[in-house]
This record gives sequence, C-alpha cells and structure tokens, in this order.
Amino acid sequence: MTKARAERSRAVLAETFPDLAGVIAQPTTSSLVCENGEPVDVRIGEQRLYGGDARGFAATQLEPYLKKPLRLHMNSPDAAGLVSPICIRLVEALQDHLRAEGGEITRYPVDSPCFLVVFGLGLGHHLEALARESKARWLILVEPFADFFAHSLETVDWGALLATFERRGGAVQVITELDPSAMVGEIIRFMAEQGIAFADGSWVFTHYPHWAFAEARQRLHEALEFAFINRGFFEDELRMMENAVANFSGRAFSLLEARPRLRRRETAVLVGAGPSLDEGLDTIRRIRDRVVLFSCGTALRPLLRAGIVPDFHCELENVPEVFTAVSEAGRLGDLAQIALIASATVDPRVPPLFREAIFYFRDSVSSTEILGRGYRLIAGTAPTCVNMGLAMAATIGFAEFVLFGTDCGVRPGANRHAEGTIYRDLGVWREKDQKNQYSLEVEGNFGGIVQTDWIYDACRLMLAGAIAHYRFSVTNCSDGALIPGARPCVPAALAVTAPPVERTAFMAELRRSMTAFAPGALLANIDPSAFKDDARRLFRDIEQELDGPGESGFAAFYERMGSLAAAFGDRYGNVNALIDGTLRALPRIGMFYGFRVAAPAARARLFGAFLAELRDILAEIAERTEALFAEIDAALQASSDKTAGAVCAVPEVAVPLAVFSSASKGLV
Repeated sequence: MTKARAERSRAVLAETFPDLAGVIAQPTTSSLVCENGEPVDVRIGEQRLYGGDARGFAATQLEPYLKKPLRLHMNSPDAAGLVSPICIRLVEALQDHLRAEGGEITRYPVDSPCFLVVFGLGLGHHLEALARESKARWLILVEPFADFFAHSLETVDWGALLATFERRGGAVQVITELDPSAMVGEIIRFMAEQGIAFADGSWVFTHYPHWAFAEARQRLHEALEFAFINRGFFEDELRMMENAVANFSGRAFSLLEARPRLRRRETAVLVGAGPSLDEGLDTIRRIRDRVVLFSCGTALRPLLRAGIVPDFHCELENVPEVFTAVSEAGRLGDLAQIALIASATVDPRVPPLFREAIFYFRDSVSSTEILGRGYRLIAGTAPTCVNMGLAMAATIGFAEFVLFGTDCGVRPGANRHAEGTIYRDLGVWREKDQKNQYSLEVEGNFGGIVQTDWIYDACRLMLAGAIAHYRFSVTNCSDGALIPGARPCVPAALAVTAPPVERTAFMAELRRSMTAFAPGALLANIDPSAFKDDARRLFRDIEQELDGPGESGFAAFYERMGSLAAAFGDRYGNVNALIDGTLRALPRIGMFYGFRVAAPAARARLFGAFLAELRDILAEIAERTEALFAEIDAALQASSDKTAGAVCAVPEVAVPLAVFSSASKGLV
C-alpha cells in the first residue's frame, strides 16, 4: 500500500472512530515485519503472529471457512420466543402459503441484511473477502490490541472498507474491549440498535487465537439467544391489564412507589430458591427475630416447610402458575401471617391468600403505562423474584442485606433448587425445570465453578450493579455464583447483633409511607371511553402506514414498523403499550420465512400473503382492544360504590434517603 493510501486510511479511521485517533498515534509495542517493502508479519516480543506470510495465513483460513462458515441462525420462530397464539396464527398462514406453492425454505437466510462479526484485525487481509462473500450490512470488528490498528494502515484500505458497508445501508463498528463479557455486551448492544432480528444469519469469524476471543464467541451464542427473544405480546399485555384492574378493584391494598424514604436500620434477608438454601435454613431460623425476612418466588414453600414464616413474600410474574405455586406453599404454613408484595399484574387469585397486599407499578408493561400515569413506578425488578425482592426492600429503605439461596446457577452435579420447592416435589414442575440448560460457567461465591444460564447470569449482574450503584452492604450466604460487591459468608459464620425487630412499629411506619386504596379507588379517574378513542386512532394510523408509500420487502417493513413503534410516545394515551411487542414480533416472523425463500418472485408472493394475514390480525387485535376497555368500564361501574373516602394521604418524609427516587432508572 502506498504511503498516500496509508495516510488516507489514517484520516478515515480518525474521523470515523475518534477514540482510535490518539491510540494510533502512540508508539506501538509490536513491530511490522516487511519483505521487499511489503508488510508480511507482526513481531510481538520474540513471537511472530503469522509465521512470515500474513496474506497466505489469511487465505488459508478463508478457504475452508467460506465453504462452511460459522453462522448464527434461528431454527424456527420458536427460537425467538415468537409463540403467542397470534404469532402462531401468522406462522401457520405463511407455512400454508409455502405448502400451496410447493416451496421450501433454506436453513440460513439468503441475501438478508445481517452482521459480520470478526474477532481479530491483525493485518486485516481477511476483511475484504469476508465483506464480499457475506454480503453483510454491518461489520462488527473486535480488536483489543491497538497496535493492529496502527499496523493495518499499511495493509487495509479503510476508506474502501467503510464505503462497502455504507453502500449497503450499514456501518462498521469497532470494539476494543479485552474482557469477554464486555465484548459480548458491546456486540449485542450494537445489534439491538440496528434491529436484533437482523442477527439471524450473521457470520462469525475468528482471525487469530486468543483466550478472550474463544470465551467471547462461546458467550455470544447464549447472549444472542437471550437478546433475540421477543419481549411482550398482545395476549400477555391483555392479561396484565385484566389482572391489574381486578387487583385494583377487588380488595383494599397499599401502593408502594419509588419515593425517597428514611434509611431502615434493620437488616433485610432475601431468600431465593437455590439449592444452597438447604444449608442456610438453620441460620435463618437462628437470626429470624433480628431481621426482616423477604421470601422471593418459589422460596416460600421451603421456608414454610421449615417452619419459618417470612414478613414479606415477593411475586413478579402474571401467569396462573404463580397461584398454583403459592397455593402449594400455603398447605405448609399460614399465608395470612404474611404481607404480599407483588406487581399489580399478578394473578388476582393470589393477593386474597395473604394478610395484606402491597402492589407496585412495574416498568415497561401496559398496565403501568395506561393505569399508572402519575404514580412512581419501580424499575429493575426483573429478571427474577430475587431482583424484585432487592428492589422492594431498597424502596422501603433497607441498605443492609443478607442473601440466602441466591445461587444464580448450580454447582456441577448438584440439585437445581432447594429441597421442598415445587421443582423438587411436583413432577410437572420438575420435568419443566430439567429442560433448562446451564451452558455458562462463572466463578463460585466460595471458589470453584458454577454453571448458569443467561437469565440467572443477568440476575447476578443486576444484583451486582445495584450493590455498586447504591453502595448497599450485602452479605451473600449462598453457595452459588459469585455476586460482585457481595461479601461471601458461610451461613454458620453469619452474625446479626441487632436487637429484635419491632415488627408492629415497623409495619406501621411502612404503611404510613405508602398510599392505601379501597377497592376501585385507584381506577376512579380512569376513562375507558377515552382509551377506546385512543385505540381507534392508533389502529387507524397503523392502517395508513400499511397503505402508505415506502420500500416493500420484509427487511424494509420490519424497519418501518420498528420506527413507527418507536415514535408512538404518549400520543395514544399509551394504549400502544398493548401492541408494541406484537407489532415488532409479526414482521420478524415474516423475515424468518421471507429470507429463507431464495427465488425473488416467490419471496414477493410470500410478502403479499404476509401483508394480507397481518391486516386480518391487526383487525382482530383492534376488536379485542375495544372489548378490553369495555370490560374495564364494566368493572369500574361495578366497583364505583366502593370508592368513597378511598385514598389516604401520604405524609412527606422529612429526611429522605435516596435509595430510589422519582428519577431512578432502577437497579441496573
């Protein structure tokens, strides 16, 4: 490469990636090896990277790879969680169309916009061929060693490379992290920004061996599976709305909001259902009178089985299975001694089982967006009930925590859950749990290796983020995954020297810090007719978008619907929260089949069938949305005689502790 082209590449890199400009200008710790004026290798200490022939090394790598490239792909729409009844209806319609035409789909997407993920820049002789053969729209280049960017000025025409992806409507993203988790996090973040559906069919190439690349590539598949799952479906949102209305109108309750509170001096103990809980029960029993005890999800049953009654029980999910699990636990202890803290979307059969109900507005769900306006939601309560328990205790004002059964994974060969959980005692739950795969390995709380998956790993990282951000004091007595920031402690060594908790006074203080509602009171200012009008405008505007001008085809339609959903804002009274997830999911199903039909004419016919079915589906969703608000109207009418004098004033806290504030984004 001429000196002039090298300088142009330097200017392009500096302009496109400003953070690299200063790095490239620094002296390198490695050196180029040149023959006849051409770079052929890189010397790192006493070692050479390529054995004297960088171009030949790349060619030898590429030949077998291009014959059988490593590609990330979905086996079916189920792999992205696109399995709601409405989604299944679209899947079946597209499959029927393909069968009628006698068409088959390919394993990988054909000529679809996708990502090319390259681990390792080196001298970059592999980049041009990979860009050409993959036809990817985006290049994600992972290179933690800055020297290679400086050396590549002599071998890579960066201007031409960037222009290739710009012509395709994409871009080049450079990642310079060395930590594998950070690498994967940046890859997933960039993919999500462009549209996570385009990850289907992406290419992954490793240029030179490095431990961080091997670890990151292993983690990438699991991380992508987690990120690829569509979140939020119309049917689920309907259930959450119906549950919330039933909970708000069925009985009196208190509302816990993310308002500043005085710091609690007591210690909060959070109990998960991990297998190490078995070893901690005696300790929990020993310290019980000196702590405030939160059971989280399925940990309730083993606690009651051991004769330990928690102060609070935390439930996050809206599914009917929660009622089954809690009812099973209730056979082993008196739930009427316990206060329930739950998302407002919990199955309405659950709250009457407990002494009292404390609800909160969960972030990013339709019931909060539509019914919770004006109230302070509590964020960061997912992905598990332990995350929720920490968020609830922190909102109440606790800053001192002890964790039991918060394993976030399992020791190799160990049980997956504590003895006495429904996963151990009930066959159907046991079978369901055994299907879960733990394909990740992380450091153990007391050393060694713990196997986990992306949900439990996300749980522990969310806990670690909360500990670091809010400077909580956390002791972890769980024999599972290490939670950064939490102090490991074997249960027998735990000492709690505080005096016994004055529970009557504590509960009185908590109730004064919340808002008490009589049945139906929170819904008193809800106007279902206004929401009906908002819904009609919403679906009318979506219909106009379908009829409007714009590039046709599956990828373009996916991007149009994504842009439409992103621009909704609150112009429809947040009614759009009911359909946001499904509006993003349905085009993804079309993309799965559309890009696996190789013939352009057949693909165009499939796109026509997709649009026809989509219109019918949207008409059904519009009808069911109207019916939902009619049901809400009827529920409000039925509970209107219960609303008089319903709302209790909430005193202002004089000296707040900003554990959670109105500006908080939650435990992240």
